Amino acid sequence: MMKLRKLSILLLISMFTLVLAACSGGETGSSSKSSNSQSTNNGEPQSGGTLTRAHIYGDPQNLDPIIRSHGTATSMITWNIFEPLVRYDAEKGEYLPGNAESWENNEEGTVYTFKLKQGVKFHNGREVKAEDFKYSLERLVNPENASPNAGNLQMVVGYEEYTSGSASELTGVKVVDDYTLEITISAPNNTFLSIMSLPYTAAVPKEVVEELGDEFGSKPVGAGPFKFSSWVRDSEIVLEKYEDYFAGAPYLDTVVYKILTDQAARDTAFSSEQIDMMILGDAQYAQYKSNTQYAELMIEVPELFIRNLRFNLEKEGPWQDVKVRQAINYAIDRETIIATVLGGKAYPAKGILPTSIKGYNEEVFSYPYDPEKAKELLKEAGYENGFTLPILTTSHSAFGVTAVEAMSGYLEEVGIKIEIEQVDMATLADRASSGDFDTMMYSNGGMTNLVEFISKYFHSDNFGATGNTGYYKNEEVDALLDKALTTTDENEMIELSRQAEAIVVEEAPMWFFNYNKAVIVHQPWVKGLQPVPTDIDYQDLRKVWIDESAKN
Repeated sequence: MMKLRKLSILLLISMFTLVLAACSGGETGSSSKSSNSQSTNNGEPQSGGTLTRAHIYGDPQNLDPIIRSHGTATSMITWNIFEPLVRYDAEKGEYLPGNAESWENNEEGTVYTFKLKQGVKFHNGREVKAEDFKYSLERLVNPENASPNAGNLQMVVGYEEYTSGSASELTGVKVVDDYTLEITISAPNNTFLSIMSLPYTAAVPKEVVEELGDEFGSKPVGAGPFKFSSWVRDSEIVLEKYEDYFAGAPYLDTVVYKILTDQAARDTAFSSEQIDMMILGDAQYAQYKSNTQYAELMIEVPELFIRNLRFNLEKEGPWQDVKVRQAINYAIDRETIIATVLGGKAYPAKGILPTSIKGYNEEVFSYPYDPEKAKELLKEAGYENGFTLPILTTSHSAFGVTAVEAMSGYLEEVGIKIEIEQVDMATLADRASSGDFDTMMYSNGGMTNLVEFISKYFHSDNFGATGNTGYYKNEEVDALLDKALTTTDENEMIELSRQAEAIVVEEAPMWFFNYNKAVIVHQPWVKGLQPVPTDIDYQDLRKVWIDESAKN
């Protein structure tokens, strides 16, 4: 346990003093059309001002929503540039109108009819029509564009014919008239609306895409509440309010994403009021939380991610035995690691699903810390004398090498020695996708639908890069998830998903470590930020406003 004690000492390093003259809690702003009111103290949203926020993930490679994967570096920006058919309110767990003012599904659950709102305009001033969505969805799945998100539309009728080149159009997407779009899927699918709420399924203007070509990704044009203004590589991206946004112009005049990957630089920028909000890391969390001024300016939420040690079940090793995997889950005190190494900035994982997802099961089995049980299981599996466990990891503060080193003391107590291989995050992601690892510390999630969440990482149809990088397979789990995916009864969907989760937890294809506690700290003049569980960086900036009076 010496390593764990040493790691705890690291949390005391780099302490700094932050002074703030005034503080105020975050308030939820309105997403209705903003007024021209002047600065007030009555809590009413007001127009104007610039929000400067830290972008901690480095410079996005591309802002074309179909080109890059649905990752935070890109999506935290594209959410606000593009307007999908529907929007998902992750706080409420419900779908709301976007570019479509209404939609309906047929009795069989296979035909969705979207009624587009008239008067929605792209940032170039042209009205959005149903034909724009057909063009954009076909652009998404066109093999020539090699979109990593194309496979998410496999459920649409005509997908195989169009992507193979045997058909000239995606027949399942039909333009009924200028404001009516019909999409037919091959079977009922409870993830369909979720996919239709993401930036890569939003409409883009064909004429702009064809004019700009590859440059569209650096000069994107959508129909969302903010329009692209400028981009200085590795420095900042600037968005401006779109005055003609169909739901009313947002309150903010400008949003600036400052590319700040260094934590010390972010702390300095925040304390000197150069930035208005930022994500807190593990080491910072306790410092800000213990400061009475900043404690009231923090927004926390259990994000829809689970940090874990994933076992590659295609690789030979002791982890092929379920008793060994269960033993590892019993052997490690996750709560102590979270409290000491992570400074309390996480929630202990019970099963697969984070507490903030709709359908979370409070009764799901959770492995308690029980080293004697771990030793017993290892003996039954024939590993009474232990073995060496290779772990691929990275430098990430919440699930990287620091957490792995903390685990090592617990595993050594039951006879398991670890062998660490540390790589950068990009290499970790590549090796995860290719299956080039024995065991790996990683973070998985982001889906808002519990069937989609479990299926992505544990359905055998998703082996490899699609999500099931551990190659876990259980025919009963597959059958439960298949049924949950297609049922039109939400309660049945939840119950079937819970049954599948229970089996996966029992078979322990991973060590269930923690759910991320995402935290934003903001200046007292920033109002309307939300505890978004999908990813707290995916802020709906239509609701955010600046109280200029609080600056004074």
